Amino acid sequence: MPANTPAQFIAYDNFIKNPSPQNALNLVISCHNYISVLATKWRQPNLTRKVKINEIISEMYLILLEDFSSGKAINRQSAFAYLDSKLRRLVNPAKQHFFSNIDEISPNTFSSLDSFTYEKITMTKEIVKIIRKKLIEETFDDTGLVLFMFIHIYPKIHWISELLAKKENIPVEIRYEADAKRIKRFNNSLRIRFNNLSSGNWREVLDWNHAERSHLAWKIISICPEEVDSETAKCLTSIENWRETFDINNSQNLDNLKLAEKVYKSMVEVYSKENPEQMVAEETDFWGNPTDIISMLIGDFYSQKHQLEEPINDSKSIDIFSDYSDVDAESDREFMEVATELSKWFGKLKEKKSRINS
Repeated sequence: MPANTPAQFIAYDNFIKNPSPQNALNLVISCHNYISVLATKWRQPNLTRKVKINEIISEMYLILLEDFSSGKAINRQSAFAYLDSKLRRLVNPAKQHFFSNIDEISPNTFSSLDSFTYEKITMTKEIVKIIRKKLIEETFDDTGLVLFMFIHIYPKIHWISELLAKKENIPVEIRYEADAKRIKRFNNSLRIRFNNLSSGNWREVLDWNHAERSHLAWKIISICPEEVDSETAKCLTSIENWRETFDINNSQNLDNLKLAEKVYKSMVEVYSKENPEQMVAEETDFWGNPTDIISMLIGDFYSQKHQLEEPINDSKSIDIFSDYSDVDAESDREFMEVATELSKWFGKLKEKKSRINS
């Protein structure tokens, strides 16, 4: 994990204490060189540097608004590692691990994230909350672990069953039959809960642009440091690395499965403390073939063009805190123009959030 600089420590601490638009802007400015390098390495010929910076900073402001403005302090290293993983993924999507049943976006079609409204943020938050709540309720047997793997690692039931069968030393077929039923029940339960969404019709997300749907998908897939205890938060980077680097054709290390179990158990503990409700057992089976909710929400709709010239992996990660050039943020007029303008957008979203929550 990269080392922090005093400037970023100060900017981060100030934002956590007072998540104002100015403090958000200061935090973005402190990461100027990092953002500039990401934009440079984002291989998308049709996008100018300004547009790339716009998208990266837009995503960063949304992360700050949704994940770091609750007043709850997150370990600095974990917070910046989380930011790093989310922003790197924006310009360097993971391997084609996820579903492809969502309408494909043309490689030449670009959609901006700064059109994201507070209403869409509210719907995103409610959808993620419902999925998380249902996930932590599944403490019966190892259903929760199966669902955790399906959402956060790789959404292919047979792959998960093979790994768990290896751990338990039982035939894969036995494991697969049970796991397939668990996933179906989970999807059926989500369908019922989503039909009562207070923020609107959840199917509206199918009409969101590419950037907005990408943001929603990764909000579901990624685990914020706030969702686990401080010690387990240090393991989240390893979970990210496992998801993005494993080879489906190779045997998996069971140590990774133990790590997934640790993270899932920590999520259950954290959420049950904040929302003390009785955990429920597996629901009874049902007839029919329910809508595959998860497939629709975390679909792989990334263009082949959305990738870095040199993919960033864990061994070659950008140091979010290092200096990459002699140009500081203040003298980078293009960067400052975008960051400042988007801080106003951040302010409007935060103002509406505060007004609604007051």
